[in-house]
Parts: sequence; structure tokens; C-alpha cells
Amino acid sequence: MPGFTSWSSARLGGETLLPVRYLVNIDGASRGNPGPAAAAMVVQTESGQILLTKSKLLGVTTNNVAEWLALEGAVKALVHLAGKYGPVEATVRSDSALVVKQFNGYFKIKDPELKAIAARVKKMLAACPALRVNVTYVPREENRLADQAANAALDAPVRQSCPRPEKRPSGR
Repeated sequence: MPGFTSWSSARLGGETLLPVRYLVNIDGASRGNPGPAAAAMVVQTESGQILLTKSKLLGVTTNNVAEWLALEGAVKALVHLAGKYGPVEATVRSDSALVVKQFNGYFKIKDPELKAIAARVKKMLAACPALRVNVTYVPREENRLADQAANAALDAPVRQSCPRPEKRPSGR
């Protein structure tokens, strides 16, 4: 099946562990193309219980880069879960038809930056046999939570660090 990585069952004490299944919605957003951008993911159980919502500001980049970085972030999180809890099976849902078709090999990736991100994603998946990922397309309406998380990151006020106090000379 396109989009699925290789799979091997894990065994613990002679018992086969069943994979934990997750649904992960991802989204990348860019205000302008290129422009200020963010990536987000929402990890849910099969029954729809939200386990994690995470977003990240990316600086200035294109929407396609933001979408691919959202996928990379989701795969990193899933690799972590597989390493911690054993076999993981995940359906990653994106409203970017381009990313879904590129990931699944239907479209060639021409942009060098997207190629580099895709290579990192494939490398992580190949290095984690306990993780099985299927990347599928969903309409934007079905990706509302990830879209909201990405846009919330872009709308959040910029955090400014406080100036560091000057060091006082020693001996006082």
C-alpha cells in the first residue's frame, strides 16, 4: 500500500505486541509565500481523544516547506512514541495534496529544500521498524484542529526576552 513503511511485529517475552494506533493531523501555514510560517500537529487516539497539540514557528518560508516540516515534526513525535511504547501504526492526515502525493511517490519532488526534508522523513521512518505510517489527504474542513494550531502560533504575540542584568564587578 502506498505510503506505508516496512513493518515488523515487536515481541516482548514471547508475546507479540499489538501496535498502538494514532491519527495525526498536520498543517503548515505561511502568511505570504514566502512569509512568516508555522507548522502544527494534533495527535489523537482512534476514538478521537486528543493526546497532543503542538505548533512551532518556522520563521519566513513557503507554505510547501511549512507543510513538509509539519510532517517531519509528526514523524519525529511518532518515532518517539514507538521507541517509548512499542509498535505504532499511524494515519497522518494532511490537507496538502502536494505533500501527500510527493510523500507517496505520485509526484516527484523538485525543490531542493523539500527534497532535503523528505529525505530526513524517509530516513527516520526507515530507522524505526516499529513505526508504520500512512499519509493521506483530507479536505481542509477535516483538518480544522491542525489548521487552528498553526494559525494560533502565527497569531501569538512575539515573546521578547528581557535584557540580561549587567554583571556587577566582584568585591562589592
